Amino acid sequence: MISSFFVESLQKQSLLIHGTSPRYFEMKEGVRESFCPPENDNGELFREHQKLFLQSLGIEREDLFRVRQVHGNQVYVLTDAKIIVDGVRHQEADAIVTHLPDCPIMILTADCVPIIIYDPVNHVVGVVHAGRVGTEKRIFSNVIEVVGREYGSRPRDLIVSMGPAIGGCCYEVDEPCALPFIERSSVDSGFVVKAGAGKFFIDLPEANRQEGCEAGILKENIYTDGPCTSCDNHRWYSYRKEGKTGRLMTLAMLRPRR
Repeated sequence: MISSFFVESLQKQSLLIHGTSPRYFEMKEGVRESFCPPENDNGELFREHQKLFLQSLGIEREDLFRVRQVHGNQVYVLTDAKIIVDGVRHQEADAIVTHLPDCPIMILTADCVPIIIYDPVNHVVGVVHAGRVGTEKRIFSNVIEVVGREYGSRPRDLIVSMGPAIGGCCYEVDEPCALPFIERSSVDSGFVVKAGAGKFFIDLPEANRQEGCEAGILKENIYTDGPCTSCDNHRWYSYRKEGKTGRLMTLAMLRPRR
């Protein structure tokens, strides 16, 4: 059994499938095994777990579309349903958006913020890998701009979910890492808190939430109450807490409109 993470506001969207995979899954005998443990993210075990995750969400196909994540702010627009999966996997980007039904898109995280952005009016979906560097480079704003340009999506129509990620309670960085966020707002912004001599806590989900609101997304349409991957390390992978670790898969797929 795979106990994935879901958001109620997205579960209410009948034409959208979504979920974030957990750290463990239960075998038939009740024994837990690591899900997507540390290894080559295109290895045989990873591909097998990818299939299991798709099946757990009721998706019949065995492959999905993902990009080569590089901690940047580039957005890949998936427009060709016939493109080979490996053709997309070598594209350097940290977000994918698409209007294509039955084409699951996915990003990998282990502390960074996994964001799902859905436009129920134009039936468009995107997944975003927003780490510290990507958030600093405003990848979320880039995705909002791309779906607006490519599909006519309006910010006020968008529904946003942020899944398991390291929280402001645990993500401590030094001043050079915090400075871009301080300059972007202030120490009193709510997502940067001084922790001591040259140290700060950054709340990446909150930084992205504020960015989304500034872009015109309605406050009530942004979900940021996902669990902290460091606090709840028994359920989710945390690179900051563990070092080398596995990855969480965050997936979204559009169902066809009838």
